[in-house]
Amino acid sequence: MRKDITGIILCGGKSSRMQTNKALLELGDKSVIEFVINKMKSVFSELILSANAIDDYSFLKLPIIQDAYLSKGPLGGIHAALKYSKTEKNFIIGCDMPLITAELINYLININSDKAILLPKANGRTQQLCGIYSKSIISEIENIFNLSEMDKSIKGSVHELIGMVPTEFIDVEHLPFYNENMFLNMNSPAEYELIKNIYGNQ
Repeated sequence: MRKDITGIILCGGKSSRMQTNKALLELGDKSVIEFVINKMKSVFSELILSANAIDDYSFLKLPIIQDAYLSKGPLGGIHAALKYSKTEKNFIIGCDMPLITAELINYLININSDKAILLPKANGRTQQLCGIYSKSIISEIENIFNLSEMDKSIKGSVHELIGMVPTEFIDVEHLPFYNENMFLNMNSPAEYELIKNIYGNQ
């Protein structure tokens, strides 16, 4: 159980395409977010939820941190959780990735990297909301937010942050425990049905 890295689960999405809170949809006998929490609890002793809808997640009995910068998307949640965290390194994951594995999380957190951010990639796609973020980047995030107020071409996104701070990308396709479904997330009813089918066939 790692005490030197905090686990952070981002729950701030509007679920506009799903038309309901996707984190609370059921997968078997648990909600999707409970699946993610259970994976994270097997690795980290300290967990934080990043969410603005506190009442939705109070039943989980975990610290819930609201955004200091509103309407900034996932980066707003990352910023708030990093400020609250007591550890320099933090493993961040979206609430809608129930097929993620503890093996992958353990692999990533045991990589010896001096970069501020460490992210997995597979099939040419970087997983921005599944990786290690350091507290040292808080000032860079705030700088992005401040710049976005003056320059509307700056969106205040995770992608922009990755372009500004030292980031290491780890190709995970070669790993023995890798499978093409582990990074699936749920943004639509069709994706939810796909994940339910995969879960039911495991």
